[in-house]
Amino acid sequence: MSEPPDTVQHMRGTAAGSNKSYRYEWALFTDWCSAVDQTPLPALPVTLAEFLDDSPAGDRVQIRRISAINRAHLDAGLPPPGRTTALRLALDSARAQRRHHRARQLAAAAGNLPTVGSTEALFGRRDAVLLMLAAAGLSYRAIAELDRTDLTVDAAGNVSIGGAHRLSLTADDPAGFRPGEVWARWDTVLRFADRYPSTTLVLDHLRGNTFPGMTGWPQRACPVAVPIDRWGHMPLPAAAMSAAAIAEIVDAHRTGLPPRRGSVPHRRRGRSDDTHDAAPTAPEHDSIDLGSGYYEAGIRARRSAHTLLTEVPELYDDVEDRIDALLARTLDLLEQHTNTTDRHE
Repeated sequence: MSEPPDTVQHMRGTAAGSNKSYRYEWALFTDWCSAVDQTPLPALPVTLAEFLDDSPAGDRVQIRRISAINRAHLDAGLPPPGRTTALRLALDSARAQRRHHRARQLAAAAGNLPTVGSTEALFGRRDAVLLMLAAAGLSYRAIAELDRTDLTVDAAGNVSIGGAHRLSLTADDPAGFRPGEVWARWDTVLRFADRYPSTTLVLDHLRGNTFPGMTGWPQRACPVAVPIDRWGHMPLPAAAMSAAAIAEIVDAHRTGLPPRRGSVPHRRRGRSDDTHDAAPTAPEHDSIDLGSGYYEAGIRARRSAHTLLTEVPELYDDVEDRIDALLARTLDLLEQHTNTTDRHE
């Protein structure tokens, strides 16, 4: 609940008059807040960080500005936004929110990938695991180094990642994302391909999800992130993807523009080709007169749509990156001059 206007004005007046030496710094801050439609009292740590970024100066001047804002808040009986604890909490909160948003975004992308049918389902099973691991916070290098034997699934469908990570991915997502199922689908492909290294057999079983039971099959070491070419071929022996390749795939799915891969058409066996006896017929062509700018207009429209779709998540990330950087920079400034700010306040 916001304070009545007269109360806010009184608090501001008290803050400005309590320490005459900070009159200029406080006036500068309140003027800036008015210009950007922010509240100077109480001010959030991110507001303070943005003010310092928009008003560049040397360290000593910036420290004095922080001290002035802190002093005004203390005189008004409010927590100062320019203390290391407040900034650290704000920075941790911003990063936590960012991780949560990214995890939800990647999980949603993984849940929409195909798992049965064409060659795309092969990519879908693998990419869903890459997205799931990235959402869990693993770096792309860590994902590249992860072995299939590092992942286990319990009876509840939770995935445990062993090795140096010691992470647990629980199956309690309200959106219905089930880590155990995501990993089991890709692990099935890896185990089958290890025993029967035939792309044709893998794709045949994938089309109808007709993989056999694998109880008793040996658990051999194999990278989790395995490259796949456009025809569905995986390297033999299995080799791991690079961290850069994993990053490219995850980022493509996150932006909503996954990489397009040509699938291999499935031709049924046992059917004779008896169409060669038929007399060839000349195809009929309808002549359509298209204007000279028709194709250029279509290309421009597609390029514009592609740009808009790509920039939406990037703009969101840019805002988060900027907030993170501003808070971190201000915190670093304070930690370097802790004694100075304490003395001024």
